[in-house]
Amino acid sequence: MVYDKGRLFGIVTSDTGLEGRDGMTDVYLISSVFMIMILTVLLVKFCKDDGLKQTGKTCIALVTTVELYVFLDAAFVVCMLRTTAPLLLYRLIVFLFYIVYITMPYMWHRFMKHYIGSVHGSIWNRLEILPFLGLLVMVFASVPTGFLWRIDNTGHYIRGSWFGVFSILNLFYYVIAFLRTIYWLCTNKKEKTNFLVQSTIFSAIPLIGIVLNAYVIPVYDLSPIQPYCLVLGTVLAYLFIVDKRRNEEAQKQREILYEALENEKKASEQARQANMVKAAFLANMSHDIRTPMNAILGFAGIIEKNPEDVEMVKNAVAKIHASGDILMKIINDVLDLSKLESGKAELRETVVCLPELIEKLSHMLEYSMEQKKIAFQVVCEITNPYVICDETKLQQILVNVISNAVKFTEAGGTIMVNLQQEADTETQADYHITVKDNGIGMTEAFQAHAFEAFERERTSTESQIQGTGLGLAIVKRLVDYMGGTVAIHSQVNKGTEIEMHFCWKLAKGQVQSEKTSGISREQLQGKRVLFAEDNELNAEIAMTLLAEYGMEIDWVENGARCVEKLLDEKSPAYDFILMDIQMPVMDGLEATRQIRACADRKKAQIPIIAMTANAFDEDVRRCLEAGMNAHLSKPLQMNQIMETLAKYCGKP
Repeated sequence: MVYDKGRLFGIVTSDTGLEGRDGMTDVYLISSVFMIMILTVLLVKFCKDDGLKQTGKTCIALVTTVELYVFLDAAFVVCMLRTTAPLLLYRLIVFLFYIVYITMPYMWHRFMKHYIGSVHGSIWNRLEILPFLGLLVMVFASVPTGFLWRIDNTGHYIRGSWFGVFSILNLFYYVIAFLRTIYWLCTNKKEKTNFLVQSTIFSAIPLIGIVLNAYVIPVYDLSPIQPYCLVLGTVLAYLFIVDKRRNEEAQKQREILYEALENEKKASEQARQANMVKAAFLANMSHDIRTPMNAILGFAGIIEKNPEDVEMVKNAVAKIHASGDILMKIINDVLDLSKLESGKAELRETVVCLPELIEKLSHMLEYSMEQKKIAFQVVCEITNPYVICDETKLQQILVNVISNAVKFTEAGGTIMVNLQQEADTETQADYHITVKDNGIGMTEAFQAHAFEAFERERTSTESQIQGTGLGLAIVKRLVDYMGGTVAIHSQVNKGTEIEMHFCWKLAKGQVQSEKTSGISREQLQGKRVLFAEDNELNAEIAMTLLAEYGMEIDWVENGARCVEKLLDEKSPAYDFILMDIQMPVMDGLEATRQIRACADRKKAQIPIIAMTANAFDEDVRRCLEAGMNAHLSKPLQMNQIMETLAKYCGKP
């Protein structure tokens, strides 16, 4: 079939009306230039807009293919209508047009897949390209055979016998894109309806163009319709993608807002629960603090009213001491937890003998266990008793655990401490410490919260056992801080087992840190002490206790008076300085610095011992950095004072 210069690449037309075709062709060529300009602008926008880049390379590939299609279609028209065009160039343009002609449906198909979000795996993608490869083979095979198209030596474009089949096959990807979108419209319930309908109409644009070209507007020889449809589709693609991106961003913002609202709800609920826990804790603390305070004040009143009744006074004093110990334990628990949560706790690793530590703890708690007739057993199965760890914190852990066992074990019960060593090397070993009792135990529900602060299964009113609910919380934090693990195994009315695991460095061949020697009253007789304390009541208590050992005390009310008194040549020589930290005029730290800097070396080297309520590790470090020799925390324990003074007795 031969097509002359008036028969373009499309439906067969008559030879009439050739006179007006050159004018229509000029219009088409001008419109082609305009379409190429539009496509170039879109291509630049797709390349530069970061938001549009997210749609993938398919957008750029689609616009590029449509632009090539419009350009080659226009070149095809020019060559067909102007017989002066070089024959080789004409054939090359037709060949390239056929390549783009089969590429266009494939690119449209790929773009629609990404647009509606229906992208399959790599195997399906490989299979989808097979029809395109088949059409590509037909185009290349037609160059020598002409079974699709050829251009004779006179410049006439002639279709081959297979062109009709080829044209139908080339509709494959357009049809697939349309059917896929229809299926997606029917099955997808997540997207909005307007987007689904919009996508379906959009996918049908190329097919609409072909139908218009072939049947509705039979003037294809005057102006091809398909390029206009493709350009229209590309412009709509840009607009739809921008709209889709805007909708996706709006949806993302809604999701972020929804997530923020949900997080706020959770935070509000957590805050509400935390406030409930704290409210319960404060209520329990109010009761637990008032109970020993009421006892202290009550027994003090008894002593005041019955000073002559020796037995009654002794009994009241013993009860005051016991209530004071309970009150001190409550205060220490709160301070310990605050110290751990603020990050002020520090590890001070020394050489520790584990059996001696357990023995010391048993002596410490012996009185409370004897009162309840509790049998205390220690099983020690270790080969390396000396380890390097923080002795104070380990002692605090064991005191909390064993004290809990004593509190919640009924009279006549048993507490067992088991110390085992496993998986040791030359430098370190694993140690398991378990504390097991046959007390009242815990419910399974409470065990999940046992290590949380302020949690108590029963209030002190219900259990008649004083406590803050902080003991196990402190244990958990201290064990974690030391790099260990802790677990609870318990059954109601059968007892509780606390299991701890640590990995410590071994201290083979190293000597235990020196023990503090005791001191007798004779050694302290006549020792002069300069005591700086701003609180008159605390000063009276300390001076009374020290005076019992025959020491002579000079009291000053602040650090400035302490420095002045020490450096006064008329003042006697002092053996010790007991220094409070928080005082008016000059605090204890500054007073210590000035004493250490004085010219008289003997006075500059006098032992200075902090006696303060500032009991955190950071406070101890600040005291030592200022030049103090030791740190004692209030309330004062006379045995601790004596042990500390023993270290410096006789020193200048």
